Amino acid sequence: SIYLRQVSLGHWIVPTYLSERTQYYITMTTFENPHPHLIYAPIAGRAELARLIAAAGGITITESINMANFGSKDLQETGESKKNYMSPSGMPLLQHGDLKVSQSGAIEAYMASIAPRYKDLTQQQRAIDMMFMGIKEEILQNCAKAIFTTQKEDKNKAVEDVCALFDKWGAVFEDQIPTEGFIQGLPYPTPADLALLNITTAGYMPFGSARKLAQYDFGKWEKVTALCDRVKADENVSKYLSESDNTEANPFGM
Repeated sequence: SIYLRQVSLGHWIVPTYLSERTQYYITMTTFENPHPHLIYAPIAGRAELARLIAAAGGITITESINMANFGSKDLQETGESKKNYMSPSGMPLLQHGDLKVSQSGAIEAYMASIAPRYKDLTQQQRAIDMMFMGIKEEILQNCAKAIFTTQKEDKNKAVEDVCALFDKWGAVFEDQIPTEGFIQGLPYPTPADLALLNITTAGYMPFGSARKLAQYDFGKWEKVTALCDRVKADENVSKYLSESDNTEANPFGM
C-alpha cells in the first residue's frame, strides 16, 4: 500500500522512496486534483510566499517537488514543456484546472485572490499586498545574486551587498509597519505580512543563506521582529511552519 501524508491545511506529501514519475502521477491523479497544483523544488525560494499564502489563506494545494526540474525546459516527471506555463525553463509553475501560469508574483496574487480568508479584501488592500510581494521578489533576486554569484568572485563584496540591501529595506519596513497588529490593520496576516516574514524569517534559500553569509541580524529592527513574531503566532501560519519540509531546506549546503 502507498500512504500519503496531508500537512499544512491540505498539502499532500508523496513518499520519497517512489520514483519521481510515480510520485507525480499519484499527486496529480489520486485526488482528481481539484486543488491548485504547485510545481517547484524542495527549497523555499520563489515558491515559499505562495505556500505561505495558501496555508494562511485556507487553501488546499498539491505539489510536485523535484530539484531536477531546475533549469530544464520540460518537467522531468511527465515531459510536459514549461512553455505551456509561459516559461522557457524557470519555476515556480502553477496549474489549477485549465489555468497554467508561471512567475511567482502571478502565482502569489492568484493564491491570494482565491483564498477564503482573503475574499473580502478591497482592491486597495490587494494593491498593498502586491507591493510587498514585489519588494520580496526584488530582495530575493539580490540575495540570490550575492550567494550564488558575487561571493564566488568576492566574498567581502557579497557581504557588503547583503548588509546594504537588508539595511536599506529594513529601515523602510521599520518606519512604515505598525507597532501593533498587522500591516493591513486586520485581525489576521495578509500576504504583505507573509512577505515580510518570508524575507526575514521563513525561507532559508535564499534569504536565510544571505543572512548567514553576512551574519546579519534582523533583530535590530524591533518593529519588524515584533510583527513577524505576531505573524508566526497565527494558527494557520504556525501549523504550516511546523510541518514544512521546504522552508528551512538547504540542499546546497550554503
